[in-house]
Amino acid sequence: MARLIDKLTDQTWRHAMGRRFEALADEIFQVIRWVLIVGFADYLARAHDAAILTLTYWTLSALLFGYIASRFLLRPEIPFLGNPPGRAARLAQSALNFLLCVGVFVLTLYAIGDLTRAIAAYRGAL
Repeated sequence: MARLIDKLTDQTWRHAMGRRFEALADEIFQVIRWVLIVGFADYLARAHDAAILTLTYWTLSALLFGYIASRFLLRPEIPFLGNPPGRAARLAQSALNFLLCVGVFVLTLYAIGDLTRAIAAYRGAL
């Protein structure tokens, strides 16, 4: 207990923890913001059936994919294979991260689609 109290009173530790929490909260907010924007574009595209709205939805979806890809590919990768030596192993590591990125994107679009359909049904738009 004394160690915990010492940590909580240490300004350097508190600053570091605050920065980590702020970064986590920022990432979560970014994902929620992207999901809401893409979901709203999906709702408009379904409700009004205009080509420009469908194009807007797919453009925003592509940007969402880019954001998800930046999380899984451009920043430090998830070490599925540890720290693999050799070019082929690193390529396999990147391929696994890319597949994870695609999977997360597909699941996100599926969830957005279901949410949009539920909102549209509730509003009587479809």
